[in-house]
Amino acid sequence: MRDVIVGTAGHIDHGKTTLLKALTGIDADRLEEEKRRGITIDIGFAHRRLGDFRVGFIDVPGHEKFVKNMLSGIGGIDLVLLVVASDESVMPQTVEHFQICRLLGVSRGVIVLTKKNKVDSELRELVEAEVRHLVEGTFLQEAPCVAVDSPSGEGIDQLEEVLLREVEAAARRSQENLQGAFFRMPVDRVFSIRGFGTVVTGTPHAGRLQVDEPLQAYPGQGQAKVRGIEIFNEKSSQAQAGQRAALNLAGLEKSHLQRGMILAPPASLAPSHMLDVQLSLLEQAPASLKHRAPVRFHHGSGEAVGRIYLLESPQAERGETAICQVRLDTPIAACCGDRFILRRYSPMETIGGGIVIDPAPPKHRRRHLRKLLPLLKELARQSGEGRAADGYIEYALQRAGRKGIDVQRLAAATGLRTQSVLRRLEDLEGVRIVGQDPPLAVLHEQMEALGRRLLEFLERFHDADGLATGASREELKKRLMPQASAAYFQDLLNDLEKRGRIRLQGGKVGLRGREVELTESQQALRRRLLNAVAEGGWNPPTLTELCQALADSEKEVRDIYYYLLEQEELVRINEDLVLPASAPPRLIDLMHSRFQPGQPFSVADFKDLLGVSRKFAIPYLEFLDRIQATLRTGDQRILKKGSPGRRF
Repeated sequence: MRDVIVGTAGHIDHGKTTLLKALTGIDADRLEEEKRRGITIDIGFAHRRLGDFRVGFIDVPGHEKFVKNMLSGIGGIDLVLLVVASDESVMPQTVEHFQICRLLGVSRGVIVLTKKNKVDSELRELVEAEVRHLVEGTFLQEAPCVAVDSPSGEGIDQLEEVLLREVEAAARRSQENLQGAFFRMPVDRVFSIRGFGTVVTGTPHAGRLQVDEPLQAYPGQGQAKVRGIEIFNEKSSQAQAGQRAALNLAGLEKSHLQRGMILAPPASLAPSHMLDVQLSLLEQAPASLKHRAPVRFHHGSGEAVGRIYLLESPQAERGETAICQVRLDTPIAACCGDRFILRRYSPMETIGGGIVIDPAPPKHRRRHLRKLLPLLKELARQSGEGRAADGYIEYALQRAGRKGIDVQRLAAATGLRTQSVLRRLEDLEGVRIVGQDPPLAVLHEQMEALGRRLLEFLERFHDADGLATGASREELKKRLMPQASAAYFQDLLNDLEKRGRIRLQGGKVGLRGREVELTESQQALRRRLLNAVAEGGWNPPTLTELCQALADSEKEVRDIYYYLLEQEELVRINEDLVLPASAPPRLIDLMHSRFQPGQPFSVADFKDLLGVSRKFAIPYLEFLDRIQATLRTGDQRILKKGSPGRRF
């Protein structure tokens, strides 16, 4: 059994609710006020089986005051019934509802002429001609037209036959929304049922959901577990795109939820106050649109207030298409390729709609638009062709540059599961995946550029210090990739090492071919410096004292001094104190000969052992604490058990 969602559209009192009752036997008007006044105020729902399909119907209010409610239900439909009364023909909300369906990307539909028996065939033909004129050049141009009289049932059988054919075609599009996408459902109703708790209803736009899976309400932090699912009032183990779903949620109170929120897996979406969009203004829009005009932005089942920032010109005329940025007062959770409707702030009139091309962009500066606009236009073109996710991935990689972009951000922006994004990245040429959590995607050309910068830095480093075996990893990362993850930096180093361009030694990175070879004079100075440190015993000379004692160039002494530290022939105790590499193990052996492991000893005891002043004793003890040979407890130390050499 496959599922399809059908929505109604049309002017008030043209018989949408009565038509659905004739088709399904269900009165979609559920509110007492609706029944009393005889008009639809909020969206209503009905369903029936049609061939091999379960068809869910969304009934929308036709009054201009309730277009906001109409928009909350029309977004997830696969097919529309454009309802026009034979005795009134095309009316203002007929036009507005039809234009909304166009802007939302509805691609199939049926024209239904209601109240058939109130007019003669000649007038009915005239009404059909007027409707055909309205839909000329649109997705309904070739749509079937059926005349019915809902109260008597005349024409309903014919409508069912036509509807079945259209439903079969629409079902194919619905199935596409299941491929690789995570579950997303805009909330259109929230209520509580005694004994069950919180229940929400909506039309899933993408993906599948199983009972017991977790969900998060966006925007917001609230999470819930799916306790139960009903599809068209029948219990089910799962819900998916193309269905009307009711979800019983555990963990979220009714007060935590409201119409307009999106339910999706935890941490899957990234709500934003800003969106880059392609906006199409209606030819029938009440006026041109000015830069920074206040607007009402309708997405999913929700509405947000904000301003429109025109990126191409100070004003957009009726009938034009423009690249814009929308900045909202409250965040929304959108994905690229999502459709939206734009209405004037006041009076509330539909002025256009379009496609979200970047659901979480930065603010754009005018000086960057010359380079950015061609990219946004290409992204809009791909979105319009149904390649929103692939287009966005390529666009985001280009915009990310050397920083790269993590796969989780790409998933949130595209509405795709992480594994689906990874598969798409693997199919792209010139993309490198860095193995971190979450994985990072970088264009290969950007990593090549980073590699060249690193090699150039190392060339300058070796030229400046011929005795240095390499630059510090930490210093390299800080200079070249300060915002990058450790995994990304290491991946770059591993790649350069594999290609024979660099060598990694401990915490140092050096160029291949720039290994240090001491001259005879440098070797002689090395031996003299090591002897001078060794002869000092536990009272070794400082670097300043070595420079004075060796009577060589201070720079040469310093260069050899730091070379020996890098080669680990000298061990740094503190900033001014070094020992030969053989000294720390001897020191620990000496301590074991005097102190028992586990027994505390004082600074004075340690001074007596080495025959040194406090100036030397304290740095030695702090060094021993650091290498975990001793443990400090108050003013005393405890010698630890174990092999001194291995511990060091």
